[in-house]
Amino acid sequence: MTLMKRIINNSIQGIKISCMIYLIGNMVFEYLNHGTLIMENWAFSKEVFSTVLIGIAYSAPTEIYRNDSLPFPLKFLFHMGIGTTVYLIVGFRVGWIPVQIGWGYCILIILFQLFVAVLIWLAYACHFYKLAKNMNEKILEKEKES
Repeated sequence: MTLMKRIINNSIQGIKISCMIYLIGNMVFEYLNHGTLIMENWAFSKEVFSTVLIGIAYSAPTEIYRNDSLPFPLKFLFHMGIGTTVYLIVGFRVGWIPVQIGWGYCILIILFQLFVAVLIWLAYACHFYKLAKNMNEKILEKEKES
C-alpha cells in the first residue's frame, strides 16, 4: 500500500473515532442539560468540521511509527503533539474549551482530552502488540515444521 493510501486509511479511521466521541459527548451534554442542546450560527457545521480535522490530526501522523530511525518516545511525542496542538487550537476556537468559565476548568478539560487520546493510543498499541505477537508465533511454528 502506498504512503498516500495509508494516510487516507488512517485518516478515515481517525475521523470515525473522533465523530463517535463527538456524538457521545453531545449526548452526554444533552442529558446533563435535560434534553436541551442548542446550536446556533452554524455551530453544528463548525463542530463537525472541527471533529473531522482533529480526527485527521491524530491519525495521519501515525505514519511516523513506520520510521525505524527515530526512537519510540520521539515518535509518540510527534504523533500526540500534532493531534493535541490541533485539538487545542480548534477547541479554543470552537468553544469546547470555554475560557469564560475559568482556567482551572480549561485545564481539566485539556487533561481529560489528553487522557482520552492516550487511552485510544493504548488500545491501538495493545492491538498491534497482540497482532505482532501472534504473527511471530505463527512464524516460529512454520520454522519448526520445516
